[in-house]
Amino acid sequence: MNLKNLAYQVLNEASIEQLQTQFVDSGKISSEDFESIKQASGGKGAYATWLAKKIEDKTLKAEDLYKWEEYFKIFNRRKKDFPSPDINSYKSVSDINSFIRKAVELKNKEQEDPSAKKGVSKVDKFEEFKIGEVDGFMVYEIPKGREDLYNTSCELGKGTEWCTATGKTREYFDNYINDGSLFIFRKPGSDEKYEFHYEYNEFMDKNNLPVI
Repeated sequence: MNLKNLAYQVLNEASIEQLQTQFVDSGKISSEDFESIKQASGGKGAYATWLAKKIEDKTLKAEDLYKWEEYFKIFNRRKKDFPSPDINSYKSVSDINSFIRKAVELKNKEQEDPSAKKGVSKVDKFEEFKIGEVDGFMVYEIPKGREDLYNTSCELGKGTEWCTATGKTREYFDNYINDGSLFIFRKPGSDEKYEFHYEYNEFMDKNNLPVI
């Protein structure tokens, strides 16, 4: 850990300890709610402070604290999409409702189309489709019938000659995926990729040439 990160960690931990003295030891909020605040804030002093104040003045309900862990993760990655990139600018109930609506909107968009996630590595972005690893390759399955995952196929197959991943030949992807699952093999740190489709008896390299 470099000096900058160490200093940040020390200051952040000090901030959390100060918050406990300010809000818990003084009886303003319960220790249980404070633990939920630490969890939701990811241990970040600015978020923890904001949450603690909102729980104290009852702008937020303690029962909803668990939701903020995900809201903050989205906010960290996509601040430009929110009304303001500064959490402290969300003061009123109306402000906070605007924040929540945007967070939920972005969350739903990313769930519908994982390729829409920003600030996330491909490993994390497509984790739900990863089914294992073979000889250094990560193996992903795009399930049969999932026409909604065309963009996912294009991103996982970026840099290949596959007709299922060009971004211009949607009809071919639909044909393949309606007949069976697509399996994509990607080697981290390499441009080596393979695509397998059982129903069409195809196992193709990145140049769309058969390997079997």
